[in-house]
Amino acid sequence: MLAADLVARIEAEVAALSGRVQEAAQLAELIRQKAWPQASPAAFVFPTGLTALSQGDAGAGYFTQAIGENWAVLLVVRAAGDITGARALPGIDALVRDVIDAVCGWAPGDEAGVFRLARGALIGAEAGRVTYQLDFVIEDQVR
Repeated sequence: MLAADLVARIEAEVAALSGRVQEAAQLAELIRQKAWPQASPAAFVFPTGLTALSQGDAGAGYFTQAIGENWAVLLVVRAAGDITGARALPGIDALVRDVIDAVCGWAPGDEAGVFRLARGALIGAEAGRVTYQLDFVIEDQVR
């Protein structure tokens, strides 16, 4: 459910990605087909795991532990006629910032915290496309 919430949030807040954000299954299918999205820019949201944020606390028959749910947003921007993708690099900065602004400080439901940026990195700039991954974490609690 968190994936669907993230997709909806990014599509609602980032005009350039309206109708162009998909979940992990669609990315997996594109990879299987050795294809890329036809629309540009495009984004994919997928979980990247859990992180323990505390050692946990047990007492009186109860256990609590702060955890981080880690999520990635992969941005794909086509750079037609630009084999290295170098000309697209400056333009992706605004898209990266828009996604950060849309996600950071927001929580979709009853999580204990809000999303924060963990890191961002250029994944590739080749074959006429630029890919950039943003990693976010939201704090929650095991009870």
